Amino acid sequence: MRKRSTRWQEILSLGLRATGLPWLLREVYARHKITVINYHNPAPQVFARHMGSFRRRYSFVGIDDVMKALQTRDFSFLPPKPLLVTLDDGYVGNARLLDVVKDCGIPIVIYAVAGVVDTHRAFWFDLLPHDTPEMRALKLMPDSKRRGLLKQEYGHTDEKEYDSAVALSRQQLLTLVEAGAQIGSHSVFHPFLQWCVDEVGRRECLESRRILEALLGGPVRHFALPDGSADGRYRDWIVAAGYLTCRTTAPGWITPASDLLALPNLGIADNAGVHKAIVQASGLWGLLKRLLVRNG
Repeated sequence: MRKRSTRWQEILSLGLRATGLPWLLREVYARHKITVINYHNPAPQVFARHMGSFRRRYSFVGIDDVMKALQTRDFSFLPPKPLLVTLDDGYVGNARLLDVVKDCGIPIVIYAVAGVVDTHRAFWFDLLPHDTPEMRALKLMPDSKRRGLLKQEYGHTDEKEYDSAVALSRQQLLTLVEAGAQIGSHSVFHPFLQWCVDEVGRRECLESRRILEALLGGPVRHFALPDGSADGRYRDWIVAAGYLTCRTTAPGWITPASDLLALPNLGIADNAGVHKAIVQASGLWGLLKRLLVRNG
């Protein structure tokens, strides 16, 4: 059923491309804006196809270039159609993207969950299928209640070690950095910050930077919100922790007026075909999805 759905989405995406709207969004509307896309754990062959396609349509830029453009409010030094590629969580599968990163010269950002990388701990949000009522309920409950329920019902704690690693090791992180990647923080254990008390939220931001800098032996200056959203308290937490940028999952493009602590983003499905990836990166897929939800 999933393969059939993927095939129909690719056919739909081809039809959307035929309208010319993705081209207009990319070549006209977003030409002098920065497009930010993010993945989680794409297969290397999928990632390679996507990056090969994006390389012909965009200019890859790094997060420090984005930061400089916003700090100076000057985008003139950026190439046309700048594209920042990010990955969330730091899955061990990201190590298999190394050859693509090197071959295509992509200065990716991996926002790593600091308390899980270089361990045999697990991502709590992968304990259950993502689209179940149980998982939806977990995502909406206070942080302390969520942690207690995971321990009671599933025997899971943030520090529990499992049989195999699901996240990148220190050596894999360093190898990716050598290839041009940059590592940002995605908190210590990926709680949803809006459901955290202040003490926990501050600790998740500050401690994640300390852990990653100890692993990498260098500065970690960039943060991405777990689940892409939080209430306004997060701004004080990440500023106090010393981060210079923060990426959300709010849809849109970066312009000279954008906020360094609320960078927008366009998500790309890890299993998307090339046509769908092009449509998603253009912003059209998300726009149509929001219109359907609003009118549904």
